[in-house]
Amino acid sequence: MLKKTLLFLFISYFSLAQKLEIGAGLGPTYYKGDIQPTFRILNPSVATNLFVRYNVSKVISVKANAMIGFVGGNDEKSGNALNKSRGLKFTNTLWDYNGQIEYNFLNFRTHNGRYEHQWTPYLFGGFGNSQFLRRKYTNGGTSNINSIIAGPDPVLPFGIGYKKIINGKWNFGVEFSTRVLLRKKNADFFDGFGFNNTTEEPESFYPSFESNAKNFKLFQSPNTLQKDKYFHLTFSVSYLFYKVHCPPGK
Repeated sequence: MLKKTLLFLFISYFSLAQKLEIGAGLGPTYYKGDIQPTFRILNPSVATNLFVRYNVSKVISVKANAMIGFVGGNDEKSGNALNKSRGLKFTNTLWDYNGQIEYNFLNFRTHNGRYEHQWTPYLFGGFGNSQFLRRKYTNGGTSNINSIIAGPDPVLPFGIGYKKIINGKWNFGVEFSTRVLLRKKNADFFDGFGFNNTTEEPESFYPSFESNAKNFKLFQSPNTLQKDKYFHLTFSVSYLFYKVHCPPGK
């Protein structure tokens, strides 16, 4: 019985090892929200990530991922004239961790002859948490660092990626992910500014030709109804653990 158990564990280990890979990545982060209502590719921050991937089959992979870095926004780099005039900016130091499921469009690392592909695009989605480590706000040259750690907040990551075999054990990957904050209370305050900071009537932030007061309030706080989001574009390298078992010689 003991021999059978040891044999089972031995076989399971090598079976797992042939499907398990670890990797690391680095790339820009982006933000979209009240301070930056449009996606600005030329206004990045930076983050790094570590991951462990298990290749369940030629089509499905599961991955545990952790990212740490910076996410920021700047009114002056916004495409909105009211934002530029307001001049607020922020930088969040944060980390998040999540689990995700990947769907490979092509048969990747299947070793099935002509049906195997050296590369594949993939879609993924998952669930995790996001945790602030530090928040820094700047208003008119005056900075305020908020050391209060809030969260963690549940986050929904999803996106698209591309991976390619470099050689037998190494992969190269590119992945673009969107992180959506799920907690309603904090989903619009990722940047520290919400659409409705001073009133319970969101309509008062819209311009009106009948009320100069409402126009002035819009100028003071040109925020949007959209919830805040942050994004990560990562370029990664991963190592696949596997062992080739050669038949014994005659």
